[in-house]
Amino acid sequence: MVEIRESLARSRTALFEAGGRDAEDQATQLQHAKTHLHQAHGALQMVDVDGVVLMTQVAEAALDRFKAGTLKCSADNAQAVADLYQALVEYLEELLDGALSQPVKLFPYYRAVQEMIGAERVHPADLFFPDLSRTPDLPLATDVAAADYPAYRQRFEKALLPYLKSTDAAQQREHAAVLLEAVKLVADAQQDAKARVFWLAMQGFAELVASGELAGGLYVKQLFGLINLQIRRLSQGAAAQPEAMLRDALFFIAAAPASAPATDGAQQLRAAFALDDQVPADYEKRRYGQVDVDALERAKTGMVQAKANWDRLASAEIDPDLDAAFGRALADVAAECDKLDIPALSGLLRQLSDVAQTAVSAGRSDELALEMATALLFAEHGLEQIRHLPDDFSAHADTIGARLLALVSGETPPAPAQWENGLARQMQQDDTAVALSIEMKTGLRQVEKVLDEYYADASRRPSLRELDPVLHQLQGALAVLDQDDAMRAAQHVKSAVQALAAGDGAGDTAAEAKALDDIAQNVGALGFFVDMLAQNAAGARERFVFDAGHGAFRSVPFKKMPASESIPVLEEQVPAPLPSSMPAAVPAPAASDAAV
Repeated sequence: MVEIRESLARSRTALFEAGGRDAEDQATQLQHAKTHLHQAHGALQMVDVDGVVLMTQVAEAALDRFKAGTLKCSADNAQAVADLYQALVEYLEELLDGALSQPVKLFPYYRAVQEMIGAERVHPADLFFPDLSRTPDLPLATDVAAADYPAYRQRFEKALLPYLKSTDAAQQREHAAVLLEAVKLVADAQQDAKARVFWLAMQGFAELVASGELAGGLYVKQLFGLINLQIRRLSQGAAAQPEAMLRDALFFIAAAPASAPATDGAQQLRAAFALDDQVPADYEKRRYGQVDVDALERAKTGMVQAKANWDRLASAEIDPDLDAAFGRALADVAAECDKLDIPALSGLLRQLSDVAQTAVSAGRSDELALEMATALLFAEHGLEQIRHLPDDFSAHADTIGARLLALVSGETPPAPAQWENGLARQMQQDDTAVALSIEMKTGLRQVEKVLDEYYADASRRPSLRELDPVLHQLQGALAVLDQDDAMRAAQHVKSAVQALAAGDGAGDTAAEAKALDDIAQNVGALGFFVDMLAQNAAGARERFVFDAGHGAFRSVPFKKMPASESIPVLEEQVPAPLPSSMPAAVPAPAASDAAV
């Protein structure tokens, strides 16, 4: 994530520097912009998250047009690409925080750049990735007369032109009902499983339009036009089912609200293709790039300073300079919160400053110190969740302010809300996770070092026994953090290293090489897990899973995260990368020219 964020930031800087320069200098800056973008593109290809590579491909196409001179590198055009970069970064950060994988959220930014470069097709379904590799077994219609596709097409076309021309919603629904009847006749006539699924998807799409659940916009009219062409092909004896059309129809079914009326076939399609939660209803909303990133960064930096000052104040006697520094830090953060349009948070921070000043003369009690620390944690949490603040955030800020005022005035404060205690516990757990992750990272580095030495010199086998207490400590730390899968992975590594140290399989070069390779892969995966643990303990738990059958700790594809409790781990093998310092053990090649 760091590599992706920094590469896109460098590309953005070079892109804006290209504007207003002469042709030669502009070409150089645009080449720099593309080079940095391509680095991010390569990293995203390795991560393999649905949809994001398509975004960088579109951005690269725009930069190519700028460089070739077929598209002007104007401020507006450069801003469209920069907005795409920002949306991509924020979307990936959402995924790391455990959000659902819904790449269609990126559609407004994808559309802006696609339209800018003059793409022939710009459709939200381009960012929709249902698994079409399997054909669900849906029941075929019974007691159906022989198919008369020319008649079905005539019936469809009779209603299609009036539907396309109509601007009245009621009339559109009336014409769509006729279109639906024709599509249903075609769907019922299908006796092939794949064709049945395809036409049931078209039928489900038409049902949504006829019921008024789906407005008749450009994308809807385009799909009806494609359905007309497809019925014509059937009447000519061609029976192929274009995958792009199936994906478009499934997209509209997935985007429909749960309350939308649907036939049994449409409901079966939702289940068969796992369409629930794949498409948000407001996919055309611009949800990214709405926050002043620089102001947010300054606010977070100021918050860290304020917390550090308060930690020192809470344990000090009287320090006017420190009190003044604490007040300035809060005032700076409050000013940035004004820019970020979070009035509840800026008001609370100014209240904290006033309370701290009053406490200088009134005295700071332990209860006040604890309440102030909780308020600072709440403010810090608000900045972290700025894009998804709950509706009751302002009410919670008022509650904290009221408790502080009561304490500094010597009155009995209202009882803390349950969420307040929960927030404090969560922040404490996060701090614990960060501290333990640092210790675990040190331990894993030691494990890698000893394994490297053994790999280079098999006579160092006894040194493997030194890893037993290190891995035991790692296992204990993971148990404390309630990370069960990672704990089982550490236990498995410990057992495997013990077997290697005892000489199990000694003499069998291939078996020992495989054992060493398996250990290295698990240690590498644990390293990536610990890195993420320090940032997001809950997200780390969902992103990694231990497969006891294969003895492998591996990352889970983002698309499977929402149902992590029932992930079929062996269904999709996702190998964990080797640590950079641990080469894969392979048999030495024979000493011959051919082998070389």
